[in-house]
Amino acid sequence: MSEYIRDLIRRDKERTEKYAFDYLKAELKLAFATPESSYVALTASEVIKRNQVSQE
Repeated sequence: MSEYIRDLIRRDKERTEKYAFDYLKAELKLAFATPESSYVALTASEVIKRNQVSQE
């Protein structure tokens, strides 16, 4: 019985990791397809400030 539970957990973990990897791959593909001219240069402090605002 415990082997069955471990197998279920292992499969769920594999499925979750595959989903995360596929999502990351799609986001990277989109980012690399976007023209560089559409990006805006930001300083590290601007990125930190932007992330703090979006978490509130």
